[in-house]
Amino acid sequence: MKQRQWWNGRWSRMVRRDVFVRGTADGHWQVELRRGGPQGRVRTRSFASEQAAVEWIEAVVLDPETGWREILAKTDSRRSGKVARKLSRAG
Repeated sequence: MKQRQWWNGRWSRMVRRDVFVRGTADGHWQVELRRGGPQGRVRTRSFASEQAAVEWIEAVVLDPETGWREILAKTDSRRSGKVARKLSRAG
């Protein structure tokens, strides 16, 4: 299963925000908006493609000036657990 994650750069449970994009078994893409860490409030939204999901996230959720960054996949051994420095905006 392919997954991407963004984080607002804050550790406190009260202000932490995470965004996940996951491919589902039926070929759709699910965006999960999480507020307050692992035990926090979760909202989900479905999209027909990964591109549509990421474009929505970049347009509505992410603001690079407030510290949002993409967390790189743990499967890449060269970058395991590291945070991307810049957000790439869709054209």
